[in-house]
Amino acid sequence: MSDNMMSRRGFMGMAAGAAAASIAGTAIAAESGGADGKSTAGAAAKTTTSASSDAASTLQADVAVIGLGAAGLMAAITAADEGATVIAIDSAADFEGTTNTHTTGAWMIESEEQLKYDHYLTQQEAFELLEPGTHYQCNGKALRNIIRSSARAANYLIDGGVKFMYAFENTTEADPMLNRGGHVYMEEGTPRADNFRAMCAARPSLTTMFGCKATRLLTNADGAVCGLVAQGPDGEVEVDAPSVVVCTGGFLANPEMIKEHFAGAVLVNQGFGQNDGGGIKMCQAVGAQIGKNFSVSCNEMGAANLKASPAYSWAPGRGTNPCFYLPLFGNVLVDKRGERFMNEQQMAEQTMYSGEPMLRDPYYYTVVDQAYVDTVKSNPVFDFLTEGTKANMGGALLMGFDGVTLSDFDDAIQEAIDQGWAAKGDTIEELAEAFGLTDLPQTIAAYNDACEKGFDDEFFLPADYMHAIEQGPFYVFEYNPGAWVTLGGIKTDGFCRAVDADNDVVAGLYVAGVDGDFWSTPYYQGGSCNGLSLASGVLAGQTAAHDAQGLTA
Repeated sequence: MSDNMMSRRGFMGMAAGAAAASIAGTAIAAESGGADGKSTAGAAAKTTTSASSDAASTLQADVAVIGLGAAGLMAAITAADEGATVIAIDSAADFEGTTNTHTTGAWMIESEEQLKYDHYLTQQEAFELLEPGTHYQCNGKALRNIIRSSARAANYLIDGGVKFMYAFENTTEADPMLNRGGHVYMEEGTPRADNFRAMCAARPSLTTMFGCKATRLLTNADGAVCGLVAQGPDGEVEVDAPSVVVCTGGFLANPEMIKEHFAGAVLVNQGFGQNDGGGIKMCQAVGAQIGKNFSVSCNEMGAANLKASPAYSWAPGRGTNPCFYLPLFGNVLVDKRGERFMNEQQMAEQTMYSGEPMLRDPYYYTVVDQAYVDTVKSNPVFDFLTEGTKANMGGALLMGFDGVTLSDFDDAIQEAIDQGWAAKGDTIEELAEAFGLTDLPQTIAAYNDACEKGFDDEFFLPADYMHAIEQGPFYVFEYNPGAWVTLGGIKTDGFCRAVDADNDVVAGLYVAGVDGDFWSTPYYQGGSCNGLSLASGVLAGQTAAHDAQGLTA
């Protein structure tokens, strides 16, 4: 069938169910391992890892969902619960390979567990935090409706058996917002994936298909989106649907899109390789308008390097180089010219939300001297974390530093030097030469002068953060920004319907999660990327289902 379908076929629930069953049989037998062909894996009875051997397979549903990460899973189960027949696809081999099986936590509003406590985080508090916090660059209409959908998303996970630690227990209005909305996942990988499978299996009108990567959207003669084409292991699969929800997880794995939307920045991808911007590109191809706001959910360490192995650090004990911690400790930061570019306290105390200054250059650097290295080797890491840093770090990461002293820091430094992202020198001039930091000697001289005066008139770094860099040998470390996911994409109306350049709805097309231009600049609230992705999936799934069935929103 051509991209320009003249009409869609009748969308009958029984036909969709029969088509789904016909393509699932092989996968069911393979997963069950039983002679009778019956699945013992719960959701496997409606899940396939391959399309039919017929390369021209055509399936039908009311709603098709592209991607089964945080937003896509919510979109799929919500649409099913709103009475729609749903086919959801993902390029991963199974649920274990989807993006939301390894996330740390979600910031959500008014879940059933939160409502058990006094001083729970309200929708009004969340909106009044995020809209000014993103400098009113968010899509206010969509953000308000996404926040309204947050409780339903949270309750789907809680009722679905996903295990959480609730950071909001017994909090008050005075506690950090990260805690007041914190739902911290207590399981990852297969245990979490099993819950996701069971949630899908409980909805007979929902079929999930893995190993299928969407390649294009289908439109009819009126320009309305009416389905998709995906590439499966056995050839192309076509899904005809009057509503298509795109939730493909951004474009962190697409270097060209990174260069285009982040002004030449070089980012270390800490997320998934399948998040290549394909969903955003497909939406643009059918007339949807890309937004103007782009950011990232930054690495909690604030540092990574493509030359390192592993290329980034998240917490102690994971085999990564502790030299990545130095920006977290508030050390002086300079750009590729060797010039300071921000107040380093911001990096230390709001590390995950400090991505914007680092996106202006491919690299940034920090410099320390031997006296500082000796101090790091002989004192617990906790001594280098301010109260502000601890308050904003998050429980899982903070616990990782408990009782840790970097006694083998010399070995870590040598490893960084050997890998090519650090250098050692007897003078600052030698460090400058190692990485072409032409203005570094003047910058460090000015910084040392500020340390002596006790006042930084360059970026107003508090005096208790400042320490002179004057006892050789000296060390310089090169970093790329590291990120978990990009933020920013297709513009929508207030209900996740994609819009064109005239701000008119592209019929049949919906966007959720980080593929949308919702709340993106800057990334402001910890856990909101996952939490708002989940909630936007609920909103998109509900809207798509209602539109497909001719219901009012």
